[in-house]
Amino acid sequence: MHVLHVIPEFPFPPDSGVRADIWNRLIAMRRLGYRVDAVVIRPRTLPKQRHVTALSEVADRLEFIDRRAIASCIAALRPTAVARNSSLRELPLAESYDFVLAESEAAYPIFDNPRLQAKARVLRVHNNEAAYRWAAARSEENLLDRQFCRLEALRFAMFSPVAYDRADSLWFISEREFRRAARHRKEKSLWMPPAIQFGSEPQRRMTAAKRVLFVASLHTSLNREAVRWYLRHIHPRLQQLPEYDFLVAGSTTGGGVRGQLAARVFAEELRKEPRCRVRLDVDDLNPLYDECALVVNPMHSGAGVKMKNIHAIERRVPLVTTSVGNEGSGFLDGEHVAIADPPAEFACRMRDLLNDRDAAERMAARAYRRLRAQYGTESNIAQGVERLFGAPLSPAGKVAQTA
Repeated sequence: MHVLHVIPEFPFPPDSGVRADIWNRLIAMRRLGYRVDAVVIRPRTLPKQRHVTALSEVADRLEFIDRRAIASCIAALRPTAVARNSSLRELPLAESYDFVLAESEAAYPIFDNPRLQAKARVLRVHNNEAAYRWAAARSEENLLDRQFCRLEALRFAMFSPVAYDRADSLWFISEREFRRAARHRKEKSLWMPPAIQFGSEPQRRMTAAKRVLFVASLHTSLNREAVRWYLRHIHPRLQQLPEYDFLVAGSTTGGGVRGQLAARVFAEELRKEPRCRVRLDVDDLNPLYDECALVVNPMHSGAGVKMKNIHAIERRVPLVTTSVGNEGSGFLDGEHVAIADPPAEFACRMRDLLNDRDAAERMAARAYRRLRAQYGTESNIAQGVERLFGAPLSPAGKVAQTA
């Protein structure tokens, strides 16, 4: 199987939800024996050579192309995130492919390339892009950024249906978005859960500390909004608990110069909060997961699957999340995760799990078992490709195996 994989965001290190999903899919396709030619949009900040080497080791061929200047795309009819990658249309392509995999609508211009020879076009749908940008517009602190998000939301509302119709298969990361799309595009819509590479089952160490962890890209305004909500409504309710503290592990990479500056300014704000610690751009998050009693996701806005939840479950850490945070993942309240939206209830669910560690760990173990059953990346991709080339689809329209 020969694949052209078009990636709009450099995926290594896999320190954000999208990057982790892309990186793990690359590894899975290599393990399946696929031949993968990767085309990556060159980031503004050049990746370290060791990171380029890591990507070269999982792709048979690696090529970088440059984005167009944002100023030249502001007036475009297509979303700026798409228009900036329009150089994909001129990419010289000499080989034939079984399928081209475009990672999000941002990689869509590859479908317009007249030299593309592919039996099928696959679009990975990471988000309802219009909904995501409307939510981001509400949380952005800067007026100019808010207006830009609104403009992009309007553009995506018109563009995404066109992209969906052009693709031969739509691989939705979110079960919820898959079900919505299947009403109109049943034959081409598949639920392809987030890509995960499972090793041996994590062994949790029971610590006396009641540390609570939130992992997020701080250049994203929706994550900053979530932390502010937590510090305003939840943090004061838990400070009477001995050994409680709140740790934010934040990434500042991505989001351009303005996003990175906003992330670092926000981190300095957090360091002034009592019993709140910040770690930035951590290469290995595993020690932080090992040291915490709970992971929280206090997001109240956004769209699509929140990979921070999946990564907590992958490491078998008990999780308290809002309903927005759990959206599209398929995990159940009380059985796999604790879901709460009102501040008093959110704090109560946290307090109960912090005080009953055995119950918390049992819940996390059930979530992990469901994750293993439903999120097997290699089998999901293999079944998705079989469906793409004529294999029957399960009655539910799923690629993933059910628990």
